[in-house]
Amino acid sequence: MFEKILVAIDHSDHSQHALSAASDLAKCSGGKVRVVHVREMSIGKPGPVPKEDTDAAKALVDEAVKALTDEGLEATGVVHDSHTGRVASVIIEDAGESEVSVIVMGSRGLTDLEGLVLGSTTHKVLHLGTLPVLVVR
Repeated sequence: MFEKILVAIDHSDHSQHALSAASDLAKCSGGKVRVVHVREMSIGKPGPVPKEDTDAAKALVDEAVKALTDEGLEATGVVHDSHTGRVASVIIEDAGESEVSVIVMGSRGLTDLEGLVLGSTTHKVLHLGTLPVLVVR
């Protein structure tokens, strides 16, 4: 049933738990894992300014893919750039284009205050997407 699993990660502890859950799900289903990280960009002059270093974003995804492949799983990874506030849409778009069966995400990635002010990415994926979403604490 879950042949293709998308796990959305950031630098939070919750996303590391999500990565572990995606690994377990892939082992049970024989599925492949797609690791997705969205690097946010702020509006600035003369153009978009990344909130995160390119190397840090790539290292995060590479480490996750290596951890999965070390467990004998088939895994790929990608870093997308997106304007602040569009992270959920990028995750949903990638899931659709990749034809995944399920999205796995941590319950929180932002601080509690930022989550209240900006809205939770996980909450947006749950309500805007059409795929099953496994939320991990």
